[in-house]
Amino acid sequence: MFRLLLISILVAGVVSPAAEAAKASSAKVTKKKKQKRKAKDNRTPTKSTKANMPRGFVWPPNRTMEAMADECQAKLDEQGIAYEPAEAKGRVLRPMLPQAELGGITYTAVYSKNQVFDCQLVLALATFSPQLYDLGVREVRFGSAFRWSKVRVGGKTKNILSRHALGIAMDIVSFVDDQGVDHNVKHDYKAGDELLHDIERTVNDSGQFRLLLTPKNDPKSHSDHFHLEANPDYTAEVTPRPSS
Repeated sequence: MFRLLLISILVAGVVSPAAEAAKASSAKVTKKKKQKRKAKDNRTPTKSTKANMPRGFVWPPNRTMEAMADECQAKLDEQGIAYEPAEAKGRVLRPMLPQAELGGITYTAVYSKNQVFDCQLVLALATFSPQLYDLGVREVRFGSAFRWSKVRVGGKTKNILSRHALGIAMDIVSFVDDQGVDHNVKHDYKAGDELLHDIERTVNDSGQFRLLLTPKNDPKSHSDHFHLEANPDYTAEVTPRPSS
């Protein structure tokens, strides 16, 4: 009896070479799948990444684009909006570090300071911000403006350049109202937060932005923030300003 028990234990502890090979092969396949999935989800643009440009956008920028960038800066100057030139990044046409307050709203970067904007995004926010103010918003807390990355939508990373790479998109994590209450997209949107839904409708009705992604139209990739894009048109003619 003891001998039979000992034999059973020894047999149970022995794994055949074929079983070991099958196990190793399965582990290798699993590892390759994980690596492939990780590579597919890599958001860093490569040479094969497709362009995702506004109308008339070319790179390097042509004279028309440069003229529109000059016009954009002139409009900021007319509105008394202060800014500092920023170092060149990605495909940002006119990189800048704008003042925090635009149109009565304070824009606060929550993760890293000195976020780079293209002039067109600054102008779009300054133009639209009074409507946010009328809704009771006093501060916009955002995660990023410029970011060298690919598009991520519907839970998948596309091999397309994000508008963040042009400095004309912003990811907003929350809005602070005139009572100091923080309305957080991740925690409050699905709970039916009235202010967040009012902002969403107002942005969409304004026609001033190319795109707004929210937990409503993209719950897989934008469950915790609003993605807002300016909508510059570089095919438009620029009227020369009279020299002073």
